[in-house]
Amino acid sequence: MARSIKKYEQIIMDWLSEYAKEWADARDSFEIQSIFDTTHHHYQIISSGWERGVFRHTILFHFQIKPDGKVWLLVNNTDQLVTDYLAERGIPVFNRPSQEPP
Repeated sequence: MARSIKKYEQIIMDWLSEYAKEWADARDSFEIQSIFDTTHHHYQIISSGWERGVFRHTILFHFQIKPDGKVWLLVNNTDQLVTDYLAERGIPVFNRPSQEPP
């Protein structure tokens, strides 16, 4: 199980890093941060910055890898179909809370 968690972790971190770079390049007024907690297996991208005089702070993505190796997509505040990308790489993803794992 630990081997699949490490594999899944690397795929998720690679994808999030690529996405964060593309997002940051397109929106120079916002700070984009990738947050990877490899101890507790949480992986996020957050965006923060000023827009028309209002400070915005948004979680763009938040993944968690459960101890049983299941990957949960907790937040996706984009139009990206990241679950398709991950499924193509052999990672089954559960959207929480609308989809309960089997």
